[in-house]
This record gives sequence, C-alpha cells and structure tokens, in this order.
Amino acid sequence: MTKHDTWVKLKPGNPYEPILDLFANAMIPMRDPFPMERTVDQNGEEVALWIVDVERLSSIQFQSLAQITAIHCKADAVAVALEAELKGGFSMSHEWVDSMQCWVEGFARSKELADFFETAPQSGTPEGARAYIEFCNTQYERWIDGNQEPPQIHSIEDIDPRLRTPELERIFEMVPIEVAIANGFSVFDVITGRAFTAALNIIDPENSYSLVGYDDEFDDDEIYE
Repeated sequence: MTKHDTWVKLKPGNPYEPILDLFANAMIPMRDPFPMERTVDQNGEEVALWIVDVERLSSIQFQSLAQITAIHCKADAVAVALEAELKGGFSMSHEWVDSMQCWVEGFARSKELADFFETAPQSGTPEGARAYIEFCNTQYERWIDGNQEPPQIHSIEDIDPRLRTPELERIFEMVPIEVAIANGFSVFDVITGRAFTAALNIIDPENSYSLVGYDDEFDDDEIYE
C-alpha cells in the first residue's frame, strides 16, 4: 500500500463538485504535499499541477475523476483514464486547492521543499529552473518511485517550525487528552467532570486539579443503589 498521506480540500466552485460526495469529507488524496508538476495553459501561462494519487482511489472514484476531467478538458474519458494509469495520477490545477492535510511523509517532503527554496538559485532564471528539475528528480527517486521512509512524528517538536500552525499545535495538545479519555475513563467519568479534570492535569502538569467534593472511592455502580 502506498505511504503517501496528503489530502486536499478544494475551493467552492471547483469543477469537481459533482463527485466530491464520493470522497470522505470531500478530501482528495494527492501523491505529493505540493504541486510538483508544471505545464503551460492556452494563454502561455505556467500552471502548477497537483497529482491525484490513483493508488488510494476506489474504482468508482477513479472512473468519476476520469469522466469529470474529460468533461472539463473536452477530452475522451477512456483516454483520460489511460493517461492517468500511465502517469500514475490525474493532474489538477493548483488554483482549485483551498487547503491541505498530511502526515509523516507530507511533513518530511514539505520540509525538503522549504529547504530547497531557502538555498535554490533565484526562480525565473536558467539556474533556478535546472535546480527545480533536479529537486523534482530526487523527489521521484526517493519518494515516488523509491521506498524512503519518513521520520516518525510523536509531538509538535518533531515538525519543522516553518510548517507549524496554531491549528496544528492545538491538534497536538488534544491528542494525549483524547487518548486518556478514550482509554481510561467511563461515560460517568465524563459526566461528573473527572475526565475533564484529568485533561487539565495533562495540559498543565505544573498544577494539580481535582474536583471539589469528589470522592475517589465513589464507584460508578453506586448510582444504581
């Protein structure tokens, strides 16, 4: 099974809206955590392309994407499907992508992209173009055709500071709380506030929180006596 772990949500008014209900939370699986491919449109403008990861598509999703892409591009759906199989994915214009979610591979490759932009020659120059082609070639060799394994993520500290967002930090703050509540507390603990108190102690370990008047020896079964 592919290890790619990037998903994108599209902007309102995108041409894929008729089939988005086929995807969980309307999120499309992508091969790369950034639009790695480039093409030129009818006006001669360069367009950045995302590549839909066909290995994570169901047959109905694949067929629907082929049909909607063919309609949008005024092409034959069979030809579109064959090209997607040959190239390893459907191309999608960057202009339709609204937001992205990813995990270990996505964060690892996004860090590499950030490193590239910090050290690469100026874009728009022949040197910059050659550097980008070389960067893309290494991405293919290591992440797409290759089997490179990304480093694991255990906390927000394992994510490059350039990639952190307030939303991401809040998610990581909630992870130990959700695990504790899911594994260690009953429904009654949640109702009485005991689970919330434990969550506060996880968030703020320098202080000690407890329920006023709550007896730790009180058993859930006593409510039925």
